[in-house]
Formats: sequence, structure tokens, C-alpha cells
Amino acid sequence: MLRRYHAGNCTSCRQGRLFLFRNLATDDIYAHCEECEWGYVTPADVEAKGGFLTLLEEFDAEYAQSDAISRSVWANYTVVAVDDQDET
Repeated sequence: MLRRYHAGNCTSCRQGRLFLFRNLATDDIYAHCEECEWGYVTPADVEAKGGFLTLLEEFDAEYAQSDAISRSVWANYTVVAVDDQDET
């Protein structure tokens, strides 16, 4: 079972959830919108709508797990866990 974490809805498109990913090259955690592909490096970027188009980035990433999130700038941000079985 894959557990994914999201940090609310995208402030750009207002449709997608912001799933947290880990950049495999740098170990940085960033939020990635499932709908518009917009990314945010920090929670402050989400609030300021200061993100980047993740499709333009050339790095490998995977869903961030709770231990990595707890050591990141996202640690004090409200994060919701979603299990694969929760999806409909």
C-alpha cells in the first residue's frame, strides 16, 4: 500500500491536490499539483503563488514519506495522508 501526503489544494488552479514529492538528486521536498503540474518548494511559495512548472524540471522524484517530510520545511504545515485504497 502506497501512502501519499498532500498539503491541501493548489492555489494556482484550485482543482488539484498538492502532493509532496522528494527530489532524488537533492532530497528536497516540494509540493506538486496533480492537475496543473505546478510545484512549490516551500509552504510560503504556496501562499504567495510563487511556484514553478514541474514539467520543465529535469529531475527524478518520488512521493515523499513521513520521515522525510518531518525533516523538511513542510514539517509544520498541515499535511494529509492518502492511502491507495482511499482513492475512488
